[in-house]
Amino acid sequence: MTVRELRGWIAREIHLDLTNAPFDPHDEKLLPAAGACSRCPKQSGSNPLLFPEIPRKASICTDRECYRAKVEALVQIQVKPLVEKGEKPLRVSQAPAWQANGHAKEVLFEGQYRKAKAKGECPNTKAAVLIDGKGAGGIFYLCQAEKCDVHNRVTRYQPTPQEQAQRKREALAERVEKLSRVRILEAIRKKLPDAFSRPDLEMVALDYFRRLGHDNHRRISKLCAWEEKKGKASWGGETVDYEKIAAAAVGAMKAADLSRFLVVCALVSDLYCPGYNPRQLLEKDSNLARTAARYKVEAAKVAAAVRKELARPKSKEKDENKLAKKPTQISKS
Repeated sequence: MTVRELRGWIAREIHLDLTNAPFDPHDEKLLPAAGACSRCPKQSGSNPLLFPEIPRKASICTDRECYRAKVEALVQIQVKPLVEKGEKPLRVSQAPAWQANGHAKEVLFEGQYRKAKAKGECPNTKAAVLIDGKGAGGIFYLCQAEKCDVHNRVTRYQPTPQEQAQRKREALAERVEKLSRVRILEAIRKKLPDAFSRPDLEMVALDYFRRLGHDNHRRISKLCAWEEKKGKASWGGETVDYEKIAAAAVGAMKAADLSRFLVVCALVSDLYCPGYNPRQLLEKDSNLARTAARYKVEAAKVAAAVRKELARPKSKEKDENKLAKKPTQISKS
């Protein structure tokens, strides 16, 4: 049961809202002993001062037994033609099964039957009547047979024949699309040249860059000294579109620069140092360490130089920077 269905059930069965009643509240003949609900002193609308907690526009019945009697009277009126023909309609409740609490064993609840479209749809169809809810008194046909050839596959939990046909069409379209893409890739693979063409090289470089993620995009942008311009994002804030910047940069690169760019993309992930273990050393089998050894870049010397640089006092570092920026005076003698 959904929240909306539960809310409606509470309004009908607990609050007994007359605006949702299956019978006409103005009908005096439905239950002559009770008369019309509109003039009944037991409904909240007839005496708003007595029921201040209920909105003035609402009409709530406070006599549950009378309300039930009117619903039952409506049900009997609706089934009378069938009874006269010799049929005994089954009684069906729209309430959840847990509401029954073991009572009314002759009443069927949802899940205990399957609806039929019409009488005679299968040899097991029987007439039924709703005994509660807004549709109380409604007549329909149902099937209770577990091995019915017509209805055993038609339940509210399974797709209709139309839905099954639609799913088959969608499944076929998906298979066609998947296999077509595989065939297209096979045809391209057979036509690829021995060396990269310029469009292929740019495509591979940008696709590789795109897969690296935002943090690696920032690292490569700093390494390449790209100008980072912020723009409006789809969510309203400002952000840097690194993929757009990379596309412009790659388009301006020479073939040799593109090859170097691909190697940088392969190594940039090793720049990440986990914050939970800042002393973790670069693994010897990492791409960065292996490439450094291949190009004779001594990682130990680089680390020592960085350690010495960061160990300098900040004041001395500032003085050295000032001296470096101060112009040198040349003697005229």
